Amino acid sequence: MKKTYSLILLLVLPFTVITAQNTDLTLRWSENTSYTMPARSWETGLFQAFRYGLSDRIEIRTNALLLPVLPNAGVKIAYNSDNDLSIASEHSISYPTLFLKTFQLKGTGGLISQQYTIPTIISINNSILLSKPLGDKSLLSGDAGLGFVIRGGPIDYRASIDEPFIYQRMAHYYKGVQLCAGFSFKTQLTNHLFCEESVKFYGIIRKSDNLFFENHGVLMMSSKGAFRIKGGYQLSWGTYPFGNHWQMWPVIDILFGRFKK
Repeated sequence: MKKTYSLILLLVLPFTVITAQNTDLTLRWSENTSYTMPARSWETGLFQAFRYGLSDRIEIRTNALLLPVLPNAGVKIAYNSDNDLSIASEHSISYPTLFLKTFQLKGTGGLISQQYTIPTIISINNSILLSKPLGDKSLLSGDAGLGFVIRGGPIDYRASIDEPFIYQRMAHYYKGVQLCAGFSFKTQLTNHLFCEESVKFYGIIRKSDNLFFENHGVLMMSSKGAFRIKGGYQLSWGTYPFGNHWQMWPVIDILFGRFKK
């Protein structure tokens, strides 16, 4: 009988809901961590995706800015918390065919030649996230994921958008499978000032144009409510079809929403 109880416990334990209480840091900045938004809380930004807490362990999301040309949806599910180590998984699906066809224009804005046929493409991404608090005001997170596509037909490898920060997220639409991994460090500097440093690696399982690196550094100012302003930089290096390339862009975003503790 004891063996039976032990077996049941081993089967159930991995799906236990996280019971750790959200800190001010995880409540205001749970993006890129294994923490989900509290139930009935939501946030969005000028560029950041819309996020909504269905429950204390399930969060749904969509990038509303891209939704008209890039239908997309995702979910984050929080699992067991052991010794302050929290675990979650993220799953997303998108239909990028409309997005790619949008850039098949003549002249300015035409990033893809009209000679190429864009088939139906369904992109699916799955990842696992781990987070561990470092003291009361800092959080270390890591993630690893896999991305693949279902194609309705062949697509020419040259019909790609060869722009940093875009290409590495879409390279596997044409050939290969995407593998990604990274980690981030968040900390609360003052009552209303937070910062994050993160790195991310992308690898595409194919022979060329298959390795990319990103580094992000962001400061976030937060009011007493859900209004926040983020600013910083994002740095990218990659093996693109036109050669190896470094690129740095500024980052700015305004976030707002509603938090329920």
